[in-house]
Amino acid sequence: MNYLSNGLSRRLPFFYGYVMLPIAMLMQVGTSPGQTFAVSAFTPALLASLELSESRLALAYMLGTFLAAAPLSMVGPCSDRFGLRLTSLIVVALLSGACYFASTVTGFATLLLAFFLLRFLGQGSLTLLSQNTTAMWFRSRIGRVSAILSIGTAAAFAWVPQMLSEAIQDHGWRSTYQVMAVLVAVILLPLIALLYRNKPEEIGQMLDGMTPKERHASHLAPTATSDDPAMTLADAGRTATFYILAAISAVWAMIGTGIVFYLFTLCEDRGLPSSTATALFKTFGLSMLAMQFVGSVATDYLRLDRLLGLGAVLLCVGLALIWFAQTSLLMHGFAICFGGGQGLLMAVTGVVWVRYYGRKHLGSIRGSVWCATVAGSGLGPLVMGAVKDATASYDTALLMFLLLLTPLAIAAWFVR
Repeated sequence: MNYLSNGLSRRLPFFYGYVMLPIAMLMQVGTSPGQTFAVSAFTPALLASLELSESRLALAYMLGTFLAAAPLSMVGPCSDRFGLRLTSLIVVALLSGACYFASTVTGFATLLLAFFLLRFLGQGSLTLLSQNTTAMWFRSRIGRVSAILSIGTAAAFAWVPQMLSEAIQDHGWRSTYQVMAVLVAVILLPLIALLYRNKPEEIGQMLDGMTPKERHASHLAPTATSDDPAMTLADAGRTATFYILAAISAVWAMIGTGIVFYLFTLCEDRGLPSSTATALFKTFGLSMLAMQFVGSVATDYLRLDRLLGLGAVLLCVGLALIWFAQTSLLMHGFAICFGGGQGLLMAVTGVVWVRYYGRKHLGSIRGSVWCATVAGSGLGPLVMGAVKDATASYDTALLMFLLLLTPLAIAAWFVR
């Protein structure tokens, strides 16, 4: 197989990374079954069919997310050892099975298991693998590539919930999960099996599609390993930057998930109409998409520490606004700042790991951080809910989030 791939690649008149990019975009769309925006479309049907209270449903989702973080740390090392292609094939096949299993749930225990599988395989594993796919093929152009990749994510966010809602109304939630299982398998498995390649060196090409002469002219060595930092997870763990980046990722996931999960009730507590929350989601999404696209391009030209610091500061400004906001105008100010900061951080974190630590052990390094990020996303709603039960307000939780994020926003300006 490798021999045939190498022979074919030398006759290709184009860089194969531009084939891998749409594959990575489709893998991003394929994470939808495990993403919150897709699960939310099933929520009304699950509540009615399984006769669960909202708190029990939320508990199953949060526990499933939290538990999914533990095995996620193994996905990165597996992709380093066995290759992204084989690991992606296994994850996609298991995700298809998880969708089918979700169609058979009958109560809290089986729903918890379904959420665990969907979050671990979709939102966790496949997201990590799709991001690492582009990192293996692009280096100097990875910012612009990440900008293109964000379009696929935005398209899924915009269209998948509506499509699922209509399918559930027409055919029921169990049949919809079964259709999702078939679509994931039929679309992604053949695509990855036939077209996916682990890295350019595997087929006789180079990063960014450069020739050896172009690599020399750009002051980079002509081999893939010599210009990479090629740090191991242990090496990365001896740098302060690793912990700053990991802490920002985990805390940002905790805060963002917690606020979005309770945004409707938060607006209600402050006497704002439900239409305000609906409008905030649009403002939030547009701001995030705009800054992610701009930020992804900017990472090719500007220092990553400054972009990271700016993104974290925007999150802090957004948190400060929502902490005392009592009007729709200030709430939209929160959505613009927090959404923009989140989009910028998504752009930077899509680039910073491969730029700072290299490609050789990228799966292990990003996998360990992604584990903490997924755990943080499950913890956020629990913190918000517990504080609300204890104080009858979300304000204390928001202040705690702001105090936790502020020193990280300062530290972000000093990563190296």
